[in-house]
Amino acid sequence: MLIALKKRLMRNKRVHIPIRTCISCGAKRSKGELIRIALNSRGVAVHDINSKTKGRGAYVCPNASCLEVLKNSKRLSRAFNTEVFMANDF
Repeated sequence: MLIALKKRLMRNKRVHIPIRTCISCGAKRSKGELIRIALNSRGVAVHDINSKTKGRGAYVCPNASCLEVLKNSKRLSRAFNTEVFMANDF
């Protein structure tokens, strides 16, 4: 009886999916589909693999065109409100 009630409650429960915006192309996607970029202590933009780095983060699509636009523009500096240097692994 308790299991049936629990299943019924789970069916009606809505799950929140965080939406983020790509700073390169402006596309809105779920947080899991985008790459999070954060600044390390030296002010270098690095790929935040686990999304656990403290502080402000910026999100970008994982396709090559968005990453190329990001390398050749000042969008990261605008997102972080400071001068940003790219890590070599991008």
